[in-house]
Amino acid sequence: MKKIFDGKIYELMPKTDGIIFPYQKAVVDEGDIVWYKMLSFENQTMTDVSETVFWNIKFGSNYPIALKLCKNFVSLKSIILPNGRLFLCDEKGQVFIIDNDGLINIGGELKYRDEMPSSIAFHKNSIWASFSSTNVLIRFNINTMRAELRIGGKSSPFNNPQNIFIDGDIAYVCNNSTNSIVRVDLESYSVDDYYSFEEGVHSFIKSGSYEFALLDSGLYLI
Repeated sequence: MKKIFDGKIYELMPKTDGIIFPYQKAVVDEGDIVWYKMLSFENQTMTDVSETVFWNIKFGSNYPIALKLCKNFVSLKSIILPNGRLFLCDEKGQVFIIDNDGLINIGGELKYRDEMPSSIAFHKNSIWASFSSTNVLIRFNINTMRAELRIGGKSSPFNNPQNIFIDGDIAYVCNNSTNSIVRVDLESYSVDDYYSFEEGVHSFIKSGSYEFALLDSGLYLI
């Protein structure tokens, strides 16, 4: 593995030719000052970019509406759906779906036992969400927000699951308490080990042929 950034990162996002992430630039009395970096695969450089660039990657063209719905846009969970709609889940678990024309639809709540998800991802017209304190991965119907399937629980392959990243039919779930990443086949629902580290793992993404993991000590290219 190769460390490529050792500052505090709030979120990792893949893009067509690289990755982008918000990070802690400084701390002042009012709180964190957040800036944004982008790694380009083409020239292998990491540069600061504007918040507008980040907003476009995270929210798409409807980012002005998303920003009005939630003040803390870094923690706001989002998915740009295949049809161009924007799926949002705020810090209280409230779901909003923004149509292409900017119309806001309130879609109920995304919760499990009053817990908000630690991460969300989209797969075949369903929303998958990880819940850290209950050690479960749950599939929700995107139209009703009702839970359809649950993996984990008392006897669980998850231990404080954080980020969930879906590539094809495989979900990669970061088990922060066991310093590991597991793979979940979303067709057979089988679970197997993928990576193990010597410290906590918070996020994992793929972009092109590259894999990245956000650990306690920083961001790594695997």
